[in-house]
Amino acid sequence: MFILEDKLGAEQKQFPANGWESVCLPHTPKIESLHVDLHYQGLCWYRKRFLADEAYKGMKLFIEFEAAMHEAHIWINGTFKLVHKGGYLPFMIDITEDVEFGAENVIAIRLDNRNNGAIPPGKPLESLDFSYFGGLYRNVKLHIMDKLHVTDAVYAGKPAGGGVFVKYSNVSKAAATVEIQTHVLNEYEHGKDVKVVASILDKQGTIVGTTESLIESVTAGGDCTFTQMITLADPQLWHPDHPYLYTLLTEIIDGDGRTADELRTPIGIRTISFSKSNGFMINGERLVIRGTNRHQQYPYIGNAASNNAQYRDALKLKEGGFNFVRLGHYPQATAFLDACDELGLMTVEPVPGWQYCEVGEFQEIVKQNIRDMIRRDRNHPCMIMWEVSLNETYNRRQGATDEFFRECHLIAHEEYPGDQMNTSGDTIGRVDPAYVNYDVPYTMWEDSNLSRPLEDVLPDKGGFDREYGDYEFGGHESTSRMPRGAGEEKLLLQAWNYQWSLNRNRGNRWSLGDASWVGIDHNRGCYPRVAECGALDTFRLPKYVYYFYQSQRRPDVIHDQIDSGPMVFIANEWTERVSPAKIVVYSNCDEIELFVNGKSVGVRKPDQGPDTEYGERVTGYEVDYWLTDEEQHKWKEGSVESKDDTGIVMVNRHDGGNCRNLARAPFTFVGVAYEPGELKAIGRIGGVEKASFVVCTPLEPEVLSIRIDMGGKALAADGSDFVFAYAEILDANGTVVPSADYEVTFEVEGSAVIIGENPVQAEAGIATVLLQSRPVPGEVILTAHEKGLSSTVIFTIK
Repeated sequence: MFILEDKLGAEQKQFPANGWESVCLPHTPKIESLHVDLHYQGLCWYRKRFLADEAYKGMKLFIEFEAAMHEAHIWINGTFKLVHKGGYLPFMIDITEDVEFGAENVIAIRLDNRNNGAIPPGKPLESLDFSYFGGLYRNVKLHIMDKLHVTDAVYAGKPAGGGVFVKYSNVSKAAATVEIQTHVLNEYEHGKDVKVVASILDKQGTIVGTTESLIESVTAGGDCTFTQMITLADPQLWHPDHPYLYTLLTEIIDGDGRTADELRTPIGIRTISFSKSNGFMINGERLVIRGTNRHQQYPYIGNAASNNAQYRDALKLKEGGFNFVRLGHYPQATAFLDACDELGLMTVEPVPGWQYCEVGEFQEIVKQNIRDMIRRDRNHPCMIMWEVSLNETYNRRQGATDEFFRECHLIAHEEYPGDQMNTSGDTIGRVDPAYVNYDVPYTMWEDSNLSRPLEDVLPDKGGFDREYGDYEFGGHESTSRMPRGAGEEKLLLQAWNYQWSLNRNRGNRWSLGDASWVGIDHNRGCYPRVAECGALDTFRLPKYVYYFYQSQRRPDVIHDQIDSGPMVFIANEWTERVSPAKIVVYSNCDEIELFVNGKSVGVRKPDQGPDTEYGERVTGYEVDYWLTDEEQHKWKEGSVESKDDTGIVMVNRHDGGNCRNLARAPFTFVGVAYEPGELKAIGRIGGVEKASFVVCTPLEPEVLSIRIDMGGKALAADGSDFVFAYAEILDANGTVVPSADYEVTFEVEGSAVIIGENPVQAEAGIATVLLQSRPVPGEVILTAHEKGLSSTVIFTIK
């Protein structure tokens, strides 16, 4: 039960439910508008009634909150249990002594997401470049456990300990040693003889390695850490191109031979290293990190995403050609990391923060956040770096000293001993970057020539470009910030910005890789318009730049049930034009042949032109990172109007150059005479056709067609899962009509509801709604209609 207000006495077991609504978790406190800067901030309550079965007597009961935004006060049956400060990491409470067995119990949670300088990110929402929303926006779980059990790593609070901690040594294709550390707690009133059986299972569930510990006597209330090793011959190693996952089965056996606890942990065997000389290495092989950034938000519902939705996002980024995601700027859902493990997306996890570092409670919470995020996520093979620098918190901000950030670096190494811990963080803004000593320093920034120097401050280290391609082209009015409906010319400019920047990054011999800003469009508190610099828009629909990155993937790497391998995309709408056209084709093939209405207009190899300076940039409102929060965004008292940049940007876009450092350059055809009809590109590798793409001149709208994006996971009947439903306005040939901006009305019957705006204005010929399941299986009937056109789809959710 939920209510969006403060309720005096709502912590009591008996409390009237007048005005409360029944909701499913994950949950957001308020459905927001599509473009929101100042989302709801205030108080809200959740109450959950649950039965503690008599069979639970003698067991341990815990409630785990995956996250709650951002100050939580919690009661069980009216008894106050905990205040937790922080909105991005889990916390757990022991309710064993508070529940009434065989009876109904009540857990009550009061949440406060108002600006609070003591709680990371600390910075007020109105000057924050992202949005944190609110509510119980991740899962909540009840754990019922034997009194002899494996601890939760975060709850146990032991440096480099607690729970199950898995590391690897002597890793090669021939063999690998799996080092397993298991923390066992005995909460019985008498001592227990305990042994741990650890087994490694392959994908088929076959045990490929096992070990059994010696028996240890664990005193009443005592604990013991068991250390074991299993050596596997011919292991399947985890790598972004082949992300093999084993399962570690941990069994806790007491002196009577009883299995007191059992835990299954997905693991990926791999070893990593970073150096200037060898770059980034995984399993002894060099790999260039090709990444992007991701905020965890969605339209209307903020951060309240289901596990399936997290997977769908990871899948889209993987299919977009990325092998890495920076979780900007905070730990994200474990379900997203699980998907990254499965799909082969490497990650860096930042401690929550953005341009803020006040001395006192804030810094203490930051240090605890570092410990908690490492304890939560240390076993994920996708996690290759830990960002401990509070994004863009430079040394003119109070508390942002080299000494503090060095301490953060050392805390991370205390929590994860050995050479597989790699801290990362900003070099700019540090007085002495070598003293802070991040293992993977982020590059500097030189605005005058759009470069990313590093060697002048850290000559012996390789560096990582944590964000590129957006801000340097105009701040909040960056020409990289283009809505999907901006049209061919603007979308090509956006793609050019990222191509030009990526090519320059790749030319730096200290570059270990980079992450574009950003993978998916997002809202932010500091500005009233969505940051539209994403490769995907907020509805997860691709822009041209998405296919540019997709073309950077290897054509010979094929993933099961994932769009992979050879690809071709024509970045053109093929609409009427007077002068001959420049046609840009993104592909990972060897050569492209282009056809207009079946007639070949040429065969091209990838572009090979020279690198050139970018040209004149148009800069709009820019954030000065040295100003105070109050000074930084004075404009909010006025209005912000969009600019039309394309007519005044002096840039020679897609000139056939600025691509020599790319893995795969575009194919640029010039002087292609326009004829209405079909534009087709065929991609060949070694002379053999491997992929093709067709664009047709759009005719008048005649058809409305609904497409539902399940994204690798069927919509689940759990009341919180959701998918995007796209109503595409098509001509008679099935081509989306990009000029069609009609208002489309959706109607739904059955086991789903529409969240957010409805009717919806189509953008570039597509109108989108967020379709959320009800908590009951059944049939869903979705209808869309506009201007005499209609379409209906029927499907079943389970």
